[in-house]
Amino acid sequence: MTNLSKLQIELNNNNYFGENTPSIYESILEENNLDPHEEYTKANDRVNMLESVYDVLQALANDINSFRKVETEFTTTSAAYEYIQKRLKDIRAEIDRVKLETRYTDESGNESSILRYMYFNSQTDFDI
Repeated sequence: MTNLSKLQIELNNNNYFGENTPSIYESILEENNLDPHEEYTKANDRVNMLESVYDVLQALANDINSFRKVETEFTTTSAAYEYIQKRLKDIRAEIDRVKLETRYTDESGNESSILRYMYFNSQTDFDI
């Protein structure tokens, strides 16, 4: 399965941007350091894929009417907006969880791991 196919699956195969959807999805994948036509590998591509999903939903949050055209179950704009904000929050939490559980290194060379997180975010509960 390609990165583009995986992104489409993550987004329930919805064409949120009309006939421009494939090219927009490809651009978002490329912005997140994924080649749309390369094979998706969960071990290596999971964080960047989740970032891509997040970026698509962020774009939809800015144009909630495009989202409502595809997702017709929402009777009000505010209900659709609340749903998309919850989904963004859930995806961000998943991105953070995956980064902590793996030895994730971003494009700047910054490494993330659970041990690094615990070391740099530890709190002392005693006074000196």
